[in-house]
Amino acid sequence: MQKISEITRGRVVKPAQLSDSERNVLSQQLYSVHQKIFAGVSAEEFHRHVIEPPAETTAIQLYCAADQSVIGYCAVHRYRRQVHGRNAIVLRAEAGLMPECRGRGATYGFGIVRALIEKLSHPFTPVYYLGTLVHTSSYHLFCKYFPRVYPHPDIEMPNGIREIARQLIESFPDPAVLPADPFVRNVGWVTIETPQEKHLNQQTNPPDVQFFKLRNPGFSRGHGLVLLIPITWRNLSGALFSRLYERTLIALGRHKPQL
Repeated sequence: MQKISEITRGRVVKPAQLSDSERNVLSQQLYSVHQKIFAGVSAEEFHRHVIEPPAETTAIQLYCAADQSVIGYCAVHRYRRQVHGRNAIVLRAEAGLMPECRGRGATYGFGIVRALIEKLSHPFTPVYYLGTLVHTSSYHLFCKYFPRVYPHPDIEMPNGIREIARQLIESFPDPAVLPADPFVRNVGWVTIETPQEKHLNQQTNPPDVQFFKLRNPGFSRGHGLVLLIPITWRNLSGALFSRLYERTLIALGRHKPQL
């Protein structure tokens, strides 16, 4: 079993720069890993979502073990949308690590860096991260790192943010589970839980875990809770500080990796 400490950073791959055959090889390689992380997704669906979505750009971070075998991935996609008649950038992502390698939020580091790059490249354009989260662990980590996420158990969701989230999610194809609730979508990805993730689901604390389960009770059937994160300088600096502080404590042996 591969240990967390044996994860090394692999290269960033941009599928648009690969040939058709190279993209197919990459897709097959990542799907073999994906099958140990998620159920409910065919190889063709995986390819359309991760390798060749209808995005402006896609960048994929490969996570490798000491022997250079791929043990995880984080794909970040950039889309252009109109919000209230104004151009906006929307970031979406898919990520997963082999079960025995989870616990340090490794994929979140790459996502935060990609968000920072987009914000620096487009300082005057609104940037949002839009997720459809299919597991409590993902929602818990977003709440852990970012000062402002919507929805959140302790932060009221402004009507303006709610409308932005509605407009953006309805511009993507995943259907709503119930017509009356646009903020829970039928994604189809089902997380193959580790014992630690099962334990997290049984906890009464932190409050975000209970909130996620109440708001998205069908997550074990592939339902995804819509999450909107405004990529503002305040939100980014808070996420970067939280991540760096955690990594420093881990390096000093004062903090144990956990979900």
